[in-house]
Order: sequence, then C-alpha cells, then structure tokens
Amino acid sequence: MRAALAGTTGNAVLMGVAEVGTPIGWVLLPGLLGVSARPRVAALVSAWAGVLVVASVLVPVIPGHRSDPQALLASTLSLTAVPLLAWARRRTRTASVTRAAGPPDVAVFTVPAGSGSAALAVCGSPGEIGAAVPLRGGGLLALVGTVTGAALDTPAGRRAIEQTFRRHARPAASPQRLAGVLDQAVRDLAPAGHLRATIVRVDRSGAVEAARCGSPDLITVAADRAALAGVPAGPALGSTRPAGSPARAGSAARAGSTARAGSASPGGGATPAPVTGRRVAVVAAAFADAHGERWVRVLDQVAADDDPAGAARRLTRGPRGGRRTGPALVVDPGPPSRA
Repeated sequence: MRAALAGTTGNAVLMGVAEVGTPIGWVLLPGLLGVSARPRVAALVSAWAGVLVVASVLVPVIPGHRSDPQALLASTLSLTAVPLLAWARRRTRTASVTRAAGPPDVAVFTVPAGSGSAALAVCGSPGEIGAAVPLRGGGLLALVGTVTGAALDTPAGRRAIEQTFRRHARPAASPQRLAGVLDQAVRDLAPAGHLRATIVRVDRSGAVEAARCGSPDLITVAADRAALAGVPAGPALGSTRPAGSPARAGSAARAGSTARAGSASPGGGATPAPVTGRRVAVVAAAFADAHGERWVRVLDQVAADDDPAGAARRLTRGPRGGRRTGPALVVDPGPPSRA
C-alpha cells in the first residue's frame, strides 16, 4: 500500500514538473497500481490521486491539471473506475471458491482443481493456517500449515501469512518459490517463530505437486488403498538462517527438530515432488500432534466420502470427539488430461 501511494505521489510530481495537463498522464500509473491491488487499496490509491489532481488545480504553484471541466471529468471517471475494475478482477478470481455445508465449528470451501475439485476445511485451531487460490484454467495453489511463536500465532500474524501466500499465488509460481516467499515473510514478522506447512499445486491437467516444510507426510488414495505420498521434508519455514547470514540463537535446534540435515536453500530447503493418486489429503502438523501415532490410520478416512468436502470435514474431527483440529485439504484432481 505504501509503495502504491508513493508511486502515485511521484507520478503526480513528475506530471506537474512536465506540465502535463491531460488526464491520461495523471491517471495511468495510479490506475495500473490500483487495478493490480486489492479493492480497498485501489480505492485508497484513487482517492489520493484525486486529492493530488484537485491540489494541482487549486494551488497555483503546482502545474498540471487546469480547470478545464472536460479534463477534470475524465480524470474523475477514470479514478472511479479503478476500484471497480480491481473489485471485478478479484470477484472473477474468487468466484469459483464456494462454501460447502457443514457444522458450525468448521468452514469448508470447495474449489476447482484440475479436472476435479478440492476442499479446504478450517476450524480455528491454535496456529491454524489455510488458504486456497484458484488459478486460471482450473489450476489450484493451496497452503496448509501451523504457525509457532507468540509473535506469529496471533490473528494479525496468521492473516499476514495467508495474505502473503494469496498475493504471490500466481500461475507461474512453484511450491518452492512460494515456500521461499513465506520463509522471508516469517522472518520479517517474527524472527523467533516458524511455520510448518505443506504447499500443494494442481495444474490444469490435474497433475499434483507438493512441497513439505516441517509438516507430516501426505496421504494418497489409489484403488481404495491409502499410502504415504513420499514427498521429502524440508525444514520449517523461518527455522533456518539464509546462507551467509549470522546464526540466530536457537535456530539450529529448531531446524534439527523439524527436518533432516540440509542447507537453508531458497524455499526453506523444500523439495517439490509429484504426487499421484485418485485422492490426495494434506493435514497440518497440529493434526499429528492431536492424534499421536494414530494419525496415519486416521488419514485412511480420506477414502470414506465420495466428495472431497465430506472427507475434509471428517479429517477435522478431534480424537475421541474432542475439539476439531484443522486445517485439512483434500484434492480429487480428476483423470489426467490428454491435452
């Protein structure tokens, strides 16, 4: 947001010095900044650009817009359209995410995944992180994880992690690249905290790829038999130091407790791997903590429901009827595309 406002101000100064009075010069950059941002940011950018336009008319020492009614009207219409376009862009992107029916203590969202579908269940567990972003053409990027650390395990901290993921979830983004972005975000937010997460990518053909960063194994179902997916584990995000930086107190101990030995490469050491199966299920580390050694057997439940939403709801059930544990992601990628 600060960068967008600074860019709008710089554009106004440049247009004023160049004595550009046409609306396109004053509105083009704010429009591009606003349309590429969230609707609220777009509205703020448009409002600030409007203030600068009015200042260029009222203050004689600021060249730029004159009192030409047509120029002012064109600028007003253009700046008004910016937040509307940003809203339409966001609406188009999220229209495919729907809320599925479920009990009041769990929210289940369904989204296309390849030629099939996926379901993400969240229930407000301590440290819960869950996000699913649909991609153009039916692809999907999803994040399932648990944050640790007093400064990170707050509503603001968890929301910042999820927003960072959504902001960088693009069709060209790989799980390893997203892991690197989240690793830096965790360091910036809470140097003493870390994120144990699994990032899943489903492309438009239905191929599934995943990267584990300190989380339990994934489970796959093929021919009604469940098995571990065998995706290699990397260290928890934020738990190791980047190459060439001084060591943090306790970072080596945390890295050793969450992953196999290895260097802190970009992406937190995560190594994406393909995942095959009729159905793929991912749970956060809190799931294994709650169910103990029984967590692998509990994951067999992913085959018990015909739709991924039912399987995701089932996976959030607490042990022996206790408090629900989330998040849980269940993916039915559908048959492989031959295109």
